[in-house]
Amino acid sequence: MKIKAKFLTIGIGSLPYVDAAKSVDQIFKAFDIPFWPQLPKRNFKENMYSQFSQGLPGLVIDERKRTIHVDSSKDLSEELAKICEAYISGDYNSFGITEEFTEGFYAFIRIANRYKPEYAKGHITGPVSFGLGVTDEKGKSIIYNDSLKEAFVKLLEMKAVWQIDKLKDVAKQVIIFIDEPYLTSFGSSFVNIRREDVISMLDSIIEGIHSKGAITGIHCCGNTDWSVITETKVDIINFDAYLYAENLSLYSRDIERFLIKGGCLAWGIVPTSNDALKETANSLFKRLSLQIENLEKKSIPRDLIISNLLLTPSCGMGTLSESLTEDIIKKLTDVAKLAKSIS
Repeated sequence: MKIKAKFLTIGIGSLPYVDAAKSVDQIFKAFDIPFWPQLPKRNFKENMYSQFSQGLPGLVIDERKRTIHVDSSKDLSEELAKICEAYISGDYNSFGITEEFTEGFYAFIRIANRYKPEYAKGHITGPVSFGLGVTDEKGKSIIYNDSLKEAFVKLLEMKAVWQIDKLKDVAKQVIIFIDEPYLTSFGSSFVNIRREDVISMLDSIIEGIHSKGAITGIHCCGNTDWSVITETKVDIINFDAYLYAENLSLYSRDIERFLIKGGCLAWGIVPTSNDALKETANSLFKRLSLQIENLEKKSIPRDLIISNLLLTPSCGMGTLSESLTEDIIKKLTDVAKLAKSIS
């Protein structure tokens, strides 16, 4: 399961638009690998935690307050059993995502037939971020509730596989990114999660995605222990190359092993902040080139790096202005053109 070309552009997921069809058309025109858009400004239910929460036992969504939590004071045994039964029987449609929670996904499916893409990218919120970001009625993260943890890991896997079944109807190859912003907190005094548990949760979902013949990616937009991610069975590691490439290079031996076994690095070279306005395609390409050279200096062969390289914005763009988003996408496209012409 390899992506054939190098320096292809791909997005993280969220965009600042409210018109789903317009967003999808823009994605197909701007990115080499199209993805369905998350549109949090359209609806709170498209927030990265709400969007994948349908079916979560004890779920409470307050759209007015823009909050989500689990009421664990109730008897959740019946809801927990439904998740387990669906998971064992393979009835993943029961836990798909309705259009109310993801208008961008359904617009993508409708419009993709016009473009007939080779690749299509979907995404889920990762288990670490989901489990830490969603709390119970007392404000405690549900990742520390063993019953709920088992349930939401299965739930996220089912939502990933459900996407794959739909996306396979419109594309030859499906890619699913697992978005894990909270991995930046792993190892801190504020997050008490064992390394083996992180790997186990991620691999459980990755194996489900692989079972459907799809490619997996993990997106983390900050500093983390990259050796944890390279120990998983993931195919693509997406990182903020604008700010944290130096941190990644500290794990050069782990990264080299990851690339040798067929892994791919997706470089988030265009910042998803106002920093993008002070950069040009040339300055960003120069930054990328220097970062690649830095990995080379750590004895990773250049051909190994270049032949397994994708380009992305550093993170999602759902909270940005439309004008800044369009500037970021344009610069990403131009950096890719420079890279393809010189390599």
